[in-house]
Amino acid sequence: MQHSDWMRMLEQLREALQQTAGEVTRHEQTLASPLLATDLTEERQLSWRRALERFADRVQDSQVHVERAKRGAEQSEGGIAEQEEALAAFRVRLAKARAQLAKVPAAV
Repeated sequence: MQHSDWMRMLEQLREALQQTAGEVTRHEQTLASPLLATDLTEERQLSWRRALERFADRVQDSQVHVERAKRGAEQSEGGIAEQEEALAAFRVRLAKARAQLAKVPAAV
């Protein structure tokens, strides 16, 4: 995956988390409402239960996205480490080649 793909995925995750946080805030404000101090009708209880279930689903989906991004980042870091090792080995070979070339006598 390219860097731009990761950035787009992380941006989507950030947006999902912001949306979820906004919904949590709205639910908290609603739960603090004096209207909830009275007994709720069965219909309203069912409505709240469904809303909370949808919210729980969204939180779970967000967690799945976070885990997926985490695994992808770990794979990317592994790939970067491999490339860094290959580059370091190349630099060593290059330095040896330069040293050998420096020892070659100049053509007369």
